[in-house]
Amino acid sequence: MKSCHLCKTDYENIKGLVGMKTAAEFYGYPVGRNGCCICPFHQDRRPSMRIYPHNRGYYCFSCGSGGDVITFVSRLFGLNNEQAAVKLIEDFSLPIQTEGLTYRERREREKKIRLQKKQDQWIAQAEDALRIYWILLCEASRNFADPNFDEALMRLSYIEYRIKCLQDNPGEFYEDREAVRMIGKIRERINSWYD
Repeated sequence: MKSCHLCKTDYENIKGLVGMKTAAEFYGYPVGRNGCCICPFHQDRRPSMRIYPHNRGYYCFSCGSGGDVITFVSRLFGLNNEQAAVKLIEDFSLPIQTEGLTYRERREREKKIRLQKKQDQWIAQAEDALRIYWILLCEASRNFADPNFDEALMRLSYIEYRIKCLQDNPGEFYEDREAVRMIGKIRERINSWYD
């Protein structure tokens, strides 16, 4: 199995192009009308693995194995996720190029991967900052004698709203320069909370 660097978009494309039912049947596990098939991950005599419609993945009610199409291929063939993704690309002749890339295409793909990692790292740090600030605000809102009581009352619902925005659409949150500045201010506020 060849190694290549896939970005998050490639994984999403694979999951969108190869349905879970299609993959299960391609690899020898026919799916019945009830959406179940024999589970390849344990000694299954009666179909106990449910294949969910609309590419939502699979779950075995006997052994507890579950996931998406990439996880299925990964477990089925003993591959890591990247190798499983490449196998799906090759087996289903997906229009996702993994080899024979020009220097410029490789550079663009690597740039995309670096940007995605940077975004994922920032989102994780932003979520941590929002959650810590939310906890501090919750604690302050329980005691009217707390010096941060007024701030807690004014900011608590706004921070809850921002946490929801980050969870629902992290990419859009990351692109919002005002949100990025707000996270910086929240970090400063957390550092000065007990001063």
